[in-house]
Amino acid sequence: MVALKKLYVGAILILVVFATGCIGTSTHPSSSQETSSEQAPTTWTIFDENLKLDSQYYIGSPIQIKRTSTIKITLSILDNAKSISYIGIIPASTLETWKENKESATYTFVTHHVKDGTYTTALSPGEYYVVVGYADPIHKTLAQGTEVIKAGYYVGIPIDMSNIVYAANVQATIDIREDLDITLGFLNENEFNVYQEGGTANFIAKYEKTESGTYSITNAPPGYKTILHPGFYYLILDNGYSWFTDKTVDYTVTADVVYPARIHLTIKVEETG
Repeated sequence: MVALKKLYVGAILILVVFATGCIGTSTHPSSSQETSSEQAPTTWTIFDENLKLDSQYYIGSPIQIKRTSTIKITLSILDNAKSISYIGIIPASTLETWKENKESATYTFVTHHVKDGTYTTALSPGEYYVVVGYADPIHKTLAQGTEVIKAGYYVGIPIDMSNIVYAANVQATIDIREDLDITLGFLNENEFNVYQEGGTANFIAKYEKTESGTYSITNAPPGYKTILHPGFYYLILDNGYSWFTDKTVDYTVTADVVYPARIHLTIKVEETG
């Protein structure tokens, strides 16, 4: 028998979602001021719009605070997230530092894993930016099923991750019913095309002649990718080295996925001093 290889062409879609280092800017409409009398506090709306969190944002021009004020930030999550990684306020002078490294930036105010609600803090006179992080990751099953891989064949299972921000902690769990072994791999779309043509593909992860178990796709050899960016990927189950024995494999691919959440953000300022 001549050992052949074939491609499984079924499509598996995920529900939608560090694309890291991307900085977004959202400009704000003209601020509206409300003054009922000379003694009454002045209030105005800085921002009142929807945002798609496909990057980490700073809101428009800096907020200019001339007197001690209270700022109220109201978040409504519309879809693709249960919470937002953070909402913060930074001095305008530190914006470039924030762009370079969010963790080392100086925050006048910050709250993490933010859900729907209103968040309030006091600001002294100065200039500030409101900054918004990505959505928090959601643990998702990206692919699941059972394949019979004929002797001398491989199966490439497509996984659509084109509509995400990034995926981390990607894992593949396989159960080989015959208690034998198989080669498990993970490729992006371009490298899968190379693999189909019989070339030398650069694997994100590869485990030669491996047994049933759970295997890391990210932070694994040979690619050691910490995250996966948007795109199409393929789980490879390769039985090409076996001449006679078919393998029945149950598989599941999971990940912590950040989707491009849609939110509505309202920012209001009220002078108090």
